Amino acid sequence: MSLSEEKQKVLKSRMIRIVLILVFALVIYSTKQNQQTHPERISKETVEAQKQSTDRDFEKKTGITSSSVFKQRSAQEEKAASGKTVDNMILREQDLTSNSKSRTTEPEPPGRNSKQTPAKSSRPPPGGKEQDPKSKSELGQLRDLGGKVWESAAGLKYGPGSQEKHRLLHVMKHAKDEPDRPGKHGVFAGEGIRKNVLALIDEAYLKALAGGRNVNKKNEGTRVVYTVDMGRPVGYVGGRVGNQQGKPQAYKVRLVLEGTSVITAFPL
Repeated sequence: MSLSEEKQKVLKSRMIRIVLILVFALVIYSTKQNQQTHPERISKETVEAQKQSTDRDFEKKTGITSSSVFKQRSAQEEKAASGKTVDNMILREQDLTSNSKSRTTEPEPPGRNSKQTPAKSSRPPPGGKEQDPKSKSELGQLRDLGGKVWESAAGLKYGPGSQEKHRLLHVMKHAKDEPDRPGKHGVFAGEGIRKNVLALIDEAYLKALAGGRNVNKKNEGTRVVYTVDMGRPVGYVGGRVGNQQGKPQAYKVRLVLEGTSVITAFPL
């Protein structure tokens, strides 16, 4: 055998070993890849199969599809969210106006030796002269009774109802003019600040309870309608008719109540 033939055999054997090593490495790499992806695929398929099996068992036992349950739950959550929206609007507006300076209900400065009581407290200050819990400085403030019901300082209650979903939101529609609204639209004074508007309504309610020649009372089924002459301008008449008449001043307040619950209130 010649020297060249021996070299060729040596080179051939080396090439064969290199090829075998590469093949072996590829087999090991492919095996590891399958081990990484196969359990994940099995896990996903197993979870999906268990979910479908659970849904079938639920439908057999109750006759209700799981998809309908999720739809009912989402509808209930949406309804609860809308209720929270009204509460949030009320709380946000109260926070924005609680620190505003009211021109119509600005409290008198306390005396040197007197002690102030927090605005939401109905208790008199310790010692000294008792204050009227329905004093003018407190009118227009609200306290939460729960269940989306709010009570004013004069004892009027504002709860769910009306097209606006809450009586407070309905009453506050009379805090600004609607020039394109057909007919008349009473607008309270108070620069659109809710505390000022509710203070006027509280004041009108207290006058209605006191009675007198400036108060007209009318019963309409379960409702009582008060028309109270406030003796001063408390707003103006807006709407399409009011704007045509030059927005005449309003001296009276119309209150429609069921017990102490406000249905509506507006100036006229």
